[in-house]
Amino acid sequence: MKLKLPARAAAPAAAAAKVPAQGKKSTKAARTKAKKKKLKTAAVPQATPAEPDPRIRWALFNGTAAAAGHLAIWSLIGDPMAGADFMARMTVSVPELAAAGLTVGALVAGWKGAVLIQLHKLPGMFGLAARPAAAVGAAMWGQGTAPLVRDVMYAIEPWGTTLAPLLAAGPVAAACWWGVDRRARQSTRPVRWLARVPLATVTVSSLLYAPGVVL
Repeated sequence: MKLKLPARAAAPAAAAAKVPAQGKKSTKAARTKAKKKKLKTAAVPQATPAEPDPRIRWALFNGTAAAAGHLAIWSLIGDPMAGADFMARMTVSVPELAAAGLTVGALVAGWKGAVLIQLHKLPGMFGLAARPAAAVGAAMWGQGTAPLVRDVMYAIEPWGTTLAPLLAAGPVAAACWWGVDRRARQSTRPVRWLARVPLATVTVSSLLYAPGVVL
């Protein structure tokens, strides 16, 4: 006789075979959900703080420095446009200022020129006096260039009158940059702002006076 197993005895084996399959399906579903979550978080753009425009920062930095300089002049002299008046007086003396600049430049050029052509190697006292004599001679030439500068400005009118404020403010601005602003380049921002006040004040004063000259 053949013995038949009851159906209930085969049922636990089938259930045990289904358990690993269900476990695999649950882990796959969990991984799929995790991937979807990662994609959603990557797709959402993270809000970054907006940085101010460098041009706006530059304008605020120099504008506030110029305003502080003009307020200081106003409190000391009582006239907020004293800087523009000073530029107007300097503009009248542009030929003399140009002659002074040419004198200094000629002095240096004469000294270096004597070295370049090796006049300092002359024998005896001639070699010792070559550089000072060349420098003094060139400086005397530069000292007498004021009438020449004035004639050139008259010849190129109206450009001479238009450029006069810039020619007057240029040496002063260069001195402010060289003596104050440049030395504070590596300092903190408040120190750099204080060092920028003279340069910004001179520049704005020349710009305030220049339209009146043109008109």
